[in-house]
Amino acid sequence: MNKGAIILASNNKFQPQVRTQSQIVAKAIGRLGRKYQHHIYAVGVTLIVAGQTMPAHAFGLFDPTQIALTCMFGTAGATGNASINALPAVINAAITVMLFVYFVASGVKVANALGDGQEVTQMVQQPIGIFFVTLVLFIAQNILFAGVTAAC
Repeated sequence: MNKGAIILASNNKFQPQVRTQSQIVAKAIGRLGRKYQHHIYAVGVTLIVAGQTMPAHAFGLFDPTQIALTCMFGTAGATGNASINALPAVINAAITVMLFVYFVASGVKVANALGDGQEVTQMVQQPIGIFFVTLVLFIAQNILFAGVTAAC
């Protein structure tokens, strides 16, 4: 042996683990999700934004809030100002798009981790927390703006 040589010694042997059927399915879903993630984003964002531009098809988690904001921003001072009049729809679409992208990315990450056999308890805490916060906000805004209509 040469003087000054670095030797790596270990008694750990790499033994591939046998994967369960659910891990194989999760890994396949994770791979497909990772492969087509940007396509899913593009289609979802396009549908959300296109739906927001047509008032009859507009949707969103915070639609009653959008109606209330439209009434607030639709004062006499905002008449003719297209950017102020469009702001509630832009806010609603942006929040909906961000939540959509976040949950798709989290789902792909969790599916990949499950497929690798990793522990995902810590990984799912934040998406579940954000889901419940969104649910509470959804319920609160439906209670607050229950009687608000587009006619103001």
